[in-house]
Parts: sequence; structure tokens; C-alpha cells
Amino acid sequence: MADIHFGKVTIIGVGLIGASLAMAMRKASVAEKIVGGGRSEENLRRARQRGIIDSYSTSLEDAVDSSELVVLASPVGTFREIIKKIGDRLKEGTVVTDVGSVKGSLVAELETMLPEGRFFVGAHPIAGSDRSGLDYAHSELFRNSVTIVTPTENTDPDATERVVSLWKAIGARVVLMSPSEHDRVLALTSHLPHVVSYALVNTVEGINSRYIEYTGGGFRDTTRIASSSPELWTDILLSNRDNVLEMMEIFRERLDEIETALRNKDAAALLALLERAKKLRDEIN
Repeated sequence: MADIHFGKVTIIGVGLIGASLAMAMRKASVAEKIVGGGRSEENLRRARQRGIIDSYSTSLEDAVDSSELVVLASPVGTFREIIKKIGDRLKEGTVVTDVGSVKGSLVAELETMLPEGRFFVGAHPIAGSDRSGLDYAHSELFRNSVTIVTPTENTDPDATERVVSLWKAIGARVVLMSPSEHDRVLALTSHLPHVVSYALVNTVEGINSRYIEYTGGGFRDTTRIASSSPELWTDILLSNRDNVLEMMEIFRERLDEIETALRNKDAAALLALLERAKKLRDEIN
């Protein structure tokens, strides 16, 4: 039995992450009842039929009624509207958290939007897939992965501890980080790679889309994440726009270094650049 337990949990957005979280929570026995909320009744019905959630409602107000924990697993751009809709239906003591990959000033804003006695704690599991949707969800998605929890100076400590305990209970390694640092880190390690991956595929398309037939393992490994949901990543990139633009500029500088070495036929400089990258990349477990 887990050290943390919730009576009723509501997950808003039962896609890959939301459904996987529900499955992980059920496996770890950290919730007595899991309710799904969202716009697509068909998706929610399928989640119920598969036993991922116990019940569902397309009315978010009804879905969160009497919940002890509410998880926002919909696109980040929907969070403000959801909080406006459900705030008055949350019972006192309810913890609201999320799984979004953008935090920044949004965390502080959501904290202030909740009625007194209801608490928001930002969280972001660094886990996922280039495939999206309910069909790819599984209970082990978060095991041994990192989840970043992003309290502010105003975040309730007890609420933070409950969210930290939840992620630990389902096998994640938890790191505490400020919302602003989170966004800068993720712009570099997640958002920029997606930009590069999409741009690389579009480069092939711009030259001759038939050449995609001749790609090997290197191209496929590098561009796997270009199969991620365009709608989701449009939302993420716009939400973290300033940090992403900064990282794109730094990336251009690194690309220019390689270009200069090639133009100058400078094998020593090119070798040094590639070796430097290999050394750091080899440190990834």
C-alpha cells in the first residue's frame, strides 16, 4: 500500500499521459476512485470500458465534485479556462496539479485563480511518447523517469508534499525546481529538439518528399519525435515562446560553428566539435 492515498481523483484529459497516470495510480493503490473529465465522450467511454477510469463526465464541474485531487492533463493552453470553470466546485482542501510541459508565470497565475483553501501545485513528468492518445497508455510510463515539481514561494507546503508523494508512489524520481527554471531547461532539452526534428523532416519535404523512402536509422532516430501531435506541440511552443526562441538562436550558433569548419575544410575544428558533442551525449544513461 502506498504512503499517499486519495479518496476521489479527477483527471481532466484522458489521453496518453492522463490515462497512463490513472493506470499507474490504480496499480499503486493510491486512489479509491478515478474519474475522467473531458470533451470527448467517446474517448472517456473507451477509458471506462478498459477499466482505466471508474466513471466520467463531460461536465468538468460535475467531474471534480468532491475530488481530493484534480489533475490537469489537457493542453496547457486550456488550463486557465478549466480553472475558471471548476474553481467554485472544488471542495476545501482539494489539490489541483498538472502534467504540462510549460510552467513559467502560469503556475503563479493558477494559484491566485483558485478559491481560498484550494491549492495548485505544478508538476511535469518527463515521460511520454511520439504516439499520443489512450491506446498507447500504460501503467509503467513514469517508472524511473523524472518528474519535476514546481512550487512557488506561495505554494502550500502540505499540498506540495502530497503531489511529490504521489509521483514517488508510482515510481518516478522527483526533482523540485522553480517554474521559470523548468521552462528554460525544457526549452533546451525537449522543446528545441522537437523544433529541430520537425524542421529536419520539412527540409526533406522541401527538397523532394520522395527522398523520405531512403532514410535509415540515423534519420529515423533523429526525427522520431516529429510524429508527435502537431496540435499539442503548437500549444507548447507558443506557451514557452521566449525560451524556445532563445534556444533556437543558440542552436543556430552551434550550427554555424560546424558550417564554418566545413567551409574552411578545417578537419581539426570539425573533429573537435563532434568529439565535444559525443563526450556529453555519452553521459546520458
